[in-house]
Amino acid sequence: MEIRKIKESDSKLLLNYVKELVETDKERVDRPEDIAKITEDGEKKWIEQRLFREDKKEIFVLCGVDDNGAIVAEGEVERLPRWMEKHVAEIRFGVLPGRGPIAKKIAEELIKIAKNNGIEVLIYFHLKTQKTGLDIMNELEFESMGTIKKYYKRGEEYIDRVYLVKYL
Repeated sequence: MEIRKIKESDSKLLLNYVKELVETDKERVDRPEDIAKITEDGEKKWIEQRLFREDKKEIFVLCGVDDNGAIVAEGEVERLPRWMEKHVAEIRFGVLPGRGPIAKKIAEELIKIAKNNGIEVLIYFHLKTQKTGLDIMNELEFESMGTIKKYYKRGEEYIDRVYLVKYL
């Protein structure tokens, strides 16, 4: 396993990862029909935009790559845009089922990167049913800030959104 920055040449790997993630992780809010519309060219543009914003210290992106070269996790820290909130960022990640340890390592690296770039407050939010992500953030000592009930609606089912924070 390797953790590294995302590269322009990762568009096909990233597309394969996103498709597999949505197919295998039934707790995601992404819909397969929406993911089916994403192209390799679209992923390339997504990566290019992230790399451009990373040069400006607005976002930091890492991916986890397995021994076969496939992306199995992706994470990012995105700084809030307003001048008075530049010390605050959202941390988020996706990980294929069964690959939680690499996601935790990515989150740990992103926390270090955030701190080294003047970010003082990290916010994480997710579906209450996303056990892997919430467990990782709890292990990394994120604090619970609350829950918004019925935030997501999937069919007739409502799912709460949980908010966590870490002060660096």
